[in-house]
Amino acid sequence: MDLAFELHDLVRTLDRWAEKILQPEGLSYNQYVALVILGQHPGITGRTLAGALGVTEAAGSGIVKVLLGAGYVDNLAAAGSGNRRELHLTEVGAEKAAHCGRLLGSSLDDNARTIGLDPQVLAQTIRDLHDEVRTVRSSSPDS
Repeated sequence: MDLAFELHDLVRTLDRWAEKILQPEGLSYNQYVALVILGQHPGITGRTLAGALGVTEAAGSGIVKVLLGAGYVDNLAAAGSGNRRELHLTEVGAEKAAHCGRLLGSSLDDNARTIGLDPQVLAQTIRDLHDEVRTVRSSSPDS
């Protein structure tokens, strides 16, 4: 068994599951994650958001365009700041993010408990592993 493969496969499974749950809400998983990031980091730029999502600036711009159009996000950049965006969740966007978060729920925690694992301990182990990988592979693209 290969740890890296198993983790990648788990993430792909979780991403597909999240996409199915979010589709009736009119959001992709990346759009949902963008809302969560904006809720935690109000005022970030579109470039920073794209980096946090792990997508190109063009793809990030497309995500922002959809979220702006839906009224979930406002651009509060000062007039004359060019293409630079200062993105903030609207009240509707915060409500949408919270609603979708509830839909996604904590079922992975429940799955872990079902097989005898403590979700908090497992989450800490994964965080520690991620921190180690980032340290060792400091020359990687998203260091």
